[in-house]
Amino acid sequence: MATPSNVIRVPKPAASSFDKNRLLSKNKLLENQVRNFREVEKTLPPEQQSGMDFAKITTEGQAAEYIGKLTKILHGIPRTAGGR
Repeated sequence: MATPSNVIRVPKPAASSFDKNRLLSKNKLLENQVRNFREVEKTLPPEQQSGMDFAKITTEGQAAEYIGKLTKILHGIPRTAGGR
């Protein structure tokens, strides 16, 4: 149970932190995250891939959809021995 000594307060992000219509090229951190997820996705068998066209991910909203979809796929894949 959380006690005052071990609670970490996380500030609420600014409303402008996420704009589903903002170009992905304006957010290098998110752009790199999408690129990293794509590299992981390419290692999966075709039937486990997202089916999304990577070249068409141009906005933060599309990036969020792609990352969410791939995260669900990855969480459903059993880990091998050693957690890798």
